[in-house]
Amino acid sequence: MAKVITVTSGKGGVGKTSISLNLSLALSSAGFKVCLFDADLGLANVNILTGLFPENGLEQVMDGDLTLNEIMIRDFHGIDIIPGSSGVEKMADLTLKESDTLIKAFLKLDAYDYFIFDTSAGISAQVLSFCMASHEMILVVTPEPTSLTDAYSLLKVLSENRQVPAVKVVVNQVKTRASALKTWSKLKGTVQRFLRIKISPLGIVAHDRNVPAAIISQVPFFILSPDSVATRCIRSISQKLALVPDEQADIPMELFWHQCFQFFNSRKKAESQTRASGRRRPGPATPGTPPARDYSLELAELKQGLSRIEAQVSRLMDDTAGIKDLMGQVTELKRIFKQKAFSSPGEKPVPDRTLHRQRPAPAEAADRPEDSDKGISPVAAPLPKPGKIYLDFEAWMKKRSV
Repeated sequence: MAKVITVTSGKGGVGKTSISLNLSLALSSAGFKVCLFDADLGLANVNILTGLFPENGLEQVMDGDLTLNEIMIRDFHGIDIIPGSSGVEKMADLTLKESDTLIKAFLKLDAYDYFIFDTSAGISAQVLSFCMASHEMILVVTPEPTSLTDAYSLLKVLSENRQVPAVKVVVNQVKTRASALKTWSKLKGTVQRFLRIKISPLGIVAHDRNVPAAIISQVPFFILSPDSVATRCIRSISQKLALVPDEQADIPMELFWHQCFQFFNSRKKAESQTRASGRRRPGPATPGTPPARDYSLELAELKQGLSRIEAQVSRLMDDTAGIKDLMGQVTELKRIFKQKAFSSPGEKPVPDRTLHRQRPAPAEAADRPEDSDKGISPVAAPLPKPGKIYLDFEAWMKKRSV
């Protein structure tokens, strides 16, 4: 039986999909058979990170047109990927016959050691259902205050249900040890004070310039930069997952999906009742007075919109900071190159070719009566012999080591 792990977050833009993908690859490299389910409501973030864009998804399986084996991406660096696409959103509206068809399709898959679900951010019915039906839940946060606030909101909704998975926290985009400890302490303290739910630290992923480079190249950083700091962090997390004994017993895949659809239906019913109560008038309106308006739904939509805007602004700020760091490195490299490239291996850096006032010889002083009273005259500094100019990067690096 496979261990089912849901990777989620309260806020978008925290690197949840990147951690899901690279964690799957790390578990696969350790000898486990892993299947990654892209359950991100049609945003296809896994496809963007891998450069794979399948034509079909889970929706074709629900309609009975294709099987899971036909839509699955096989052996992507050792892992299998199920593209969820718009089919994940359709799960909440499945009939009993359609849900049975989907469950049977999953039962026909090969046996896996790990089934990892990469969900959307937030507290939608799909996200909550996957979380509550899983063995474990990995909650991804960053040191940003908005990330911690939204993560707490997700945990608060989960704590209102009877069945809560083991919640493990990964702090992503960490720049310092103090920042990681502060982030974990804030979240843990708030949860312990107000919620009846246990959380435990799983690990950190340090801020690494190889991560955005991997996103641009559409190659996971675990593959592109195997010796990077981020890769070492992910490998440590995978080892901890594999070595720490399970807090909950494994459940059959059929039972997992039955629980998942049960949560889908109950959550959908609760949301329908909330929308209905929002449209209901609070009482009989006084003649000539417009009826009172309930702004709760609009405020919820505004909050979600603001959260998305904050996530985008946060990503732009991170990109800007990264560009500034790169420009600073380029400036420093130019300075070193200018200092080293135009001098021979044993010579000192080239001095400034400016006019220096030196004491002239006695004969020169006699020829320059205007400066004879001062005893000095302007003389140009002698130019050194030109040395070899290194243009290729490898030779320049050798030059630096001299």
